[in-house]
Amino acid sequence: MLYVTNNRKQPRLKQVLKAREVLELAITELAVDHATGEQIASFRQLVEEEHQAFEQGYIGRGNRLSGEFHIQLGDMANNSPLLSFQRSIVSQTSLIISLYEVGTRSQYSFDEHNNLLDAIEAGDKAKAISLMKTYLEHIKSKLALDEEAITKDLHAVFSDVIRK
Repeated sequence: MLYVTNNRKQPRLKQVLKAREVLELAITELAVDHATGEQIASFRQLVEEEHQAFEQGYIGRGNRLSGEFHIQLGDMANNSPLLSFQRSIVSQTSLIISLYEVGTRSQYSFDEHNNLLDAIEAGDKAKAISLMKTYLEHIKSKLALDEEAITKDLHAVFSDVIRK
C-alpha cells in the first residue's frame, strides 16, 4: 500500500520512485529491441492525445494517458513480468505525482515522449535510455516530496478515470 499523507512517509515515496527508475530503464532497453512500426504509430497517437488533454486542462485524462504510455512501453518490452511490475509502479507513481507535483508537466511529457519514441524507432538504445533518465529526473524535480502532500482536488485530478 502507498502512503502519501505526511512527511514521515517520504522514504517510501522515494523508494517507489527509485523502483520506477530501475524498471523504466530496463523496459526502455528491451523496447528498443522489440518495437514494431505499428506500435510506434500507436504510441505517437497516444502522445498526441496526452498533449491535447493537458493543453485543454484535462489533467486527469492527461495523467491517465501518460501512465498508459509507460504501460504500453512495458508491453513493447515483450517481458510479461516487467509489464506486471510496470502496471503496479505506474499506478503508485501516478498517485505520488498527482499529490506532490508543483507546476505542470504537459510539455515535458509531450516532448520527451516523442523524443523517446524517435530513439526507439531509430534503434538507438543508448539515446533511449538517456532520454528516459532525463524524463524521470524532470518528473522528480517537479515533486515537492519534502513537504506535506499538496492539497489538490483528487476528484478533479482523477475525474477521467472515474468516468470510465
